[in-house]
Amino acid sequence: MPKIQAPTLLEHRAMRREALLEAAVAIALESGSGAVTMGEVAKRTGISRSSVYEYFESSSDLIADVILDDLNILATVLATAVESESDPMARVAAWIDSVFGYISAGKHRLARELGAVSLPLARVSAVRQAHLRLVQPLIDALDSGGVPNATACAMYVNGAIDAATRRIDAGCDADSEIMMTRAFVLAGVREIS
Repeated sequence: MPKIQAPTLLEHRAMRREALLEAAVAIALESGSGAVTMGEVAKRTGISRSSVYEYFESSSDLIADVILDDLNILATVLATAVESESDPMARVAAWIDSVFGYISAGKHRLARELGAVSLPLARVSAVRQAHLRLVQPLIDALDSGGVPNATACAMYVNGAIDAATRRIDAGCDADSEIMMTRAFVLAGVREIS
């Protein structure tokens, strides 16, 4: 029987789960999402393949948890940034700046890499809900600033950020793209407020 490497079995299982998720992230970033297999994750962590199945039903189930963990961390960052501001326009700017901080740090690479994976149907709804939690602080900030149809406006903001991200990934200067997109978005929001 394997030795428990934490004070309690619950903590041991949490440590193992975290190790499996970290291995999946590393594999996806190094070799692409197709390389994230139960066997590869087991090999990377030194945990038997059958033990990996105690935590996740499949590699796509494992990837769903990686995506959810990443989205939940980002949602917390975005909500905290927005909550720290009282002025609606400053809240919008804080959201934009936090998203670009995530992108500048290269963390979006994982989401981009894993976005093409077909997730188990039972997990799709949770991932959709996690995506909605990302944009909710922006919608709330826009709404409090009197922007009509804040949800549609938030989608336009996301579109501009997505375009800037693609340009940054294609080799354009990140600082210039961020500065221009931030100014463009904030001017647009002010115009319709």
